[in-house]
Amino acid sequence: MTKNLDDLFIPDNEIRLPEELDYSRVDEYIRSAEAFSRSSYQSVYIIDYFRQNFLYVSPNPMFLCGLSPEQMKELGYRFYLSYVPEDEQPMLLTLNKAGFAFYNDIPVDEHISPTTSTFSTKEGKSLSTTS
Repeated sequence: MTKNLDDLFIPDNEIRLPEELDYSRVDEYIRSAEAFSRSSYQSVYIIDYFRQNFLYVSPNPMFLCGLSPEQMKELGYRFYLSYVPEDEQPMLLTLNKAGFAFYNDIPVDEHISPTTSTFSTKEGKSLSTTS
């Protein structure tokens, strides 16, 4: 069973770089996630594997276990240790490994494919995002 945060960061998902990542476009990704979350009411979150925290957590109450998005972001990965039953935590590691194995099978030149999407709000305003 997962007992500490280090168990959640397997070698496949650790990002070790000689310098800080360029976070200049993070707000664009967060705005895209917010728009998707509002329009679909899905549980959406963005994990920063470099800093090992959450960049965005949607306000969907079904995912938050009674917490606010801010509380969840503050807890970070401790959320999983505190709210996921111990006997289900190994499943998280299995899913994590499978997700990174899938990602690592994608050719490197296809890892980042910028796309532009335009959404219309109920009020008729357009929101364009590049990701």
